Amino acid sequence: MNKTTIVTGYYGSGKTEFCVNYALELSKRLATPKPLPTAEQKIYIADLDVINPYFRSREKADYLEKHNIQIVGNALGNNVGQDIPALSFNFLPQIKKGEKVIIDLAGGENGLNVLERCYSSISSYEFLCVFNLYREETNKVEKMIHFINKINSISKLPITGIVNNGNMLHETSLAHILSSQEVILCVCQELNIPLKYTLIKNNLYQQVKDKILSEDVIVFNELIMRESWQ
Repeated sequence: MNKTTIVTGYYGSGKTEFCVNYALELSKRLATPKPLPTAEQKIYIADLDVINPYFRSREKADYLEKHNIQIVGNALGNNVGQDIPALSFNFLPQIKKGEKVIIDLAGGENGLNVLERCYSSISSYEFLCVFNLYREETNKVEKMIHFINKINSISKLPITGIVNNGNMLHETSLAHILSSQEVILCVCQELNIPLKYTLIKNNLYQQVKDKILSEDVIVFNELIMRESWQ
């Protein structure tokens, strides 16, 4: 649990949705069988996306706080009406102490710019790349491989795992999940990195759980970062 989790992906891949649901799942696992995690088991999401002002995890700060998850990384707090980049690296002490910090980077290679300040504090980590097959920029094996190679050529920390977030929002079907998994597994084989997580809605997971081949599964009931009408 003491690993720092860094999350990247192309714009619109669903990085923040994954980060939030991953944190919620960790909080739930920590809480079992205890009613609530202890203070020492608090989970932090570092919102370092200074490029896209939409679908920011800080919008759900109050909701996440109820699950012992704290949004950090903004010098002006979690005011959802404030879009001025005002990064704070106040979460670095938590990383050094071995507490669970999930770093949500901006999309693409531009997100790595802010990671430079974190390298010296990170010793144990996983670096995840979230892919949605149904985004034009990452809809083929070759495009996904190109993206990972580009990130690895810039980052001092290589990507260690892939997240399957193949979805069409509320229209997502079993076929979307499994087709995305098939493509991503080709990428995994080519680059020799694991398919670490699958993000999937609960009702779909119950129908296809025996076919999910990722090391772990993050199951959710409803999208956190989007309302039902979006």
